[in-house]
Amino acid sequence: MSATCSGKTTLAKHLNRILPDSVIIHQDDFAPPQELVPVHPIHKVQDWDAPAGAITWPRLVNFLKEVKKTGKIPPDHRSHDHLNEQKEIKIDEAVREKWIAEFERLKQQLEARRHERIIWGLVDGFLLYWNKDVIEQLDVRIMLRVPHDVLKQRRHERHGYHTAGMSFP
Repeated sequence: MSATCSGKTTLAKHLNRILPDSVIIHQDDFAPPQELVPVHPIHKVQDWDAPAGAITWPRLVNFLKEVKKTGKIPPDHRSHDHLNEQKEIKIDEAVREKWIAEFERLKQQLEARRHERIIWGLVDGFLLYWNKDVIEQLDVRIMLRVPHDVLKQRRHERHGYHTAGMSFP
């Protein structure tokens, strides 16, 4: 699992811009309603980091299976990521164009060899590797390691984020 504020969503969005036929699936879109989030036994506050209760795992797993089968985000799905602060991190245009061309070439090669359409599903979330059924749906796994001081600074600068049922200051 990569820590919160480690750059997972930023990386997913950059990859989405260069990978042909790609979609992003945000773990936070599968958070339960606020009243169902477990309370931390010691601190007596809702524990949005507790893997067992912070995500509605069966719903996420079924969603991943459907996207993997169809190559599409179901039309009734509404992500809440657009409500979160969107920090722009520039990438050199020549580098971006180089990777777009490279991934398009790779996609065409794979599709010709496999005789099937390639869709890149980018799954973004810090609890994903906790659930074995989610792991089974992932063909490639990436973990970001970020120094503690950098994470602390990024968390301090974050103005909040939104899930399906809640906004956080």
